Amino acid sequence: MNQSFLQAVIDASNNPPEGNCIFDSSDHIRYQNGIDVSGHNYNCHRRFLIEKNISNDEGYTISMFNLDGRHPIWKNNIQMAPKRMRIVSTKNNLIEFRGYGYDEDAVEMGVPKELASFANYGILLKINNLDIEQLILNMYHKNVSIVYLK
Repeated sequence: MNQSFLQAVIDASNNPPEGNCIFDSSDHIRYQNGIDVSGHNYNCHRRFLIEKNISNDEGYTISMFNLDGRHPIWKNNIQMAPKRMRIVSTKNNLIEFRGYGYDEDAVEMGVPKELASFANYGILLKINNLDIEQLILNMYHKNVSIVYLK
């Protein structure tokens, strides 16, 4: 893991240096409307990639990959397409990212702007001793939170 990049995240910089950090998860719990609807999903391997905004704009690009294999239709392991996000708050060892802008490709294909908005997504990182311990993916438009654990 690129320590200077992670330090920029910890420092709440929305203009990080080149680089990235990775969080690998082997378990997650899904919450719908604040209620646990899945229990633990052990041996369900996901990788989050947090990198400098790939559009060379402010903030970050965050993507998620399925490490258990390829999707049968899409033929790749992308679980969540890249989302533009920026840090919106920090408190103690928690760092909150919130999406901004739109998926222009989706809008071009006719998806309504409110559904193509990256603001529908957010990430909350729990960091301890320069290590990401937990990541929560929030899908605000669905009232869903997924807690990813190591």
